Amino acid sequence: MPWDRTTLQALPSSEVTHLHLLRHGKPDTDGQRRCYGHTDFPLSAEGRAQSAAMIAWGVGHLPKPDRILSSDLSRALVTARTLAERFDVPLVVDPDLREQHMGAWEGRTWSDLTDEDIAQVRAFWTDYATMRPPGGENLDDLSTRVGQALERHWPVIRGGRTVVVAHAGVIRILLCRSLGLPVSEALRFAPVPGSHTWLQVAQAGVVVQTLGERPLASDPGIVGAAMRAQAGASDRPPRLALAGSAGTGKSTLGRALSRRLDVPYIPEGMRERLEAGLNIHALGPGAFQGLFMELWQEKIEREDAAIRAHGGFVSDRSGWDYAAFRLLYRFTSDVADVAAFFGQVRARSALLDRIIILPWGVIPLQADGIRTSNPWTQRLFQSSLEGLVSREVPDRIAAFMPALESLEERVTWVVDLLTESGVAVADRPSL
Repeated sequence: MPWDRTTLQALPSSEVTHLHLLRHGKPDTDGQRRCYGHTDFPLSAEGRAQSAAMIAWGVGHLPKPDRILSSDLSRALVTARTLAERFDVPLVVDPDLREQHMGAWEGRTWSDLTDEDIAQVRAFWTDYATMRPPGGENLDDLSTRVGQALERHWPVIRGGRTVVVAHAGVIRILLCRSLGLPVSEALRFAPVPGSHTWLQVAQAGVVVQTLGERPLASDPGIVGAAMRAQAGASDRPPRLALAGSAGTGKSTLGRALSRRLDVPYIPEGMRERLEAGLNIHALGPGAFQGLFMELWQEKIEREDAAIRAHGGFVSDRSGWDYAAFRLLYRFTSDVADVAAFFGQVRARSALLDRIIILPWGVIPLQADGIRTSNPWTQRLFQSSLEGLVSREVPDRIAAFMPALESLEERVTWVVDLLTESGVAVADRPSL
């Protein structure tokens, strides 16, 4: 949300420069741990997949940049070229954004280097900020080179949004320079291959908005079908999901919107089971996780059935509610499993016209024997949910409801929101 005109007069500057730093995918080093910087290794199969995921994520989630700035090495340039084409913005290639030059060590395996001269390799890792490989650069050299490149481009990129596709060393240096840290602290940052780091640069300082974020995997078929379904929203009934902690009024609002919009209401499966007598406290970790996935699949099936039969629905809880639950309960640490689940949640979001996030604390939290009335538990969940939605859901889908207390005000607000968004709304009385 932009600052109001009065507040802007008090700020030293409202200008913000956005730098989206993308690290290239994993290069093909023949399965060996090699020392490389300027050596132009191509992307491996895994690296190409990481590049494709980053491109898809970037085009779908990043605001359109003014330009793409890239290292000239192919492992970065392949991503940069495609992003420039997809965003339809200029591509600027700068060799000074290359990785640290490792001199005579370039392309050799670390095991060979260590066998040959363990003392020299040990000296490098002991003082990597100032130690130069034979004929190569140290981190001070890299910082000078990257800093000069940034100064050259700054008059053009200042106040705008630029995507920089580069290398781990370059990103580490930009972080150190931005935060006023010595280059000896560079290895505290570990941007993995195919990751996104977002810097917001202002006169008052730099904010690290995102550090080393990796795009989540999504089934292209699911995403494609979801995006096709998003088209034609003005010619079909609305598709809504209500999000928020227990006690925010989702069920009551959902039923009222179902009547007002003339679409099916899809209740929350967990609440149905609790009302039927389920003792959730008797479940072990495995059974609880199994129930969670059962509820998730049930939600998908109910929404798909409503789309086939009616074209639209109002669903009690969004996929991001389930994602917040999963994070809070830490069901699994398997990266592939988590990525697949979050990718599916994102794909389901694309089916929706709107996700309405209800405010917490507006309606008094009451004990009803079904849900927990512990305000700490509910507030923790709400904070996690709002953070996920803010980061992951496009503004055209996410909508945070203001602090409206009455049901009629809430229904009117949602209907007005849909109408302004070009979504077809049945001509029926408010309630």
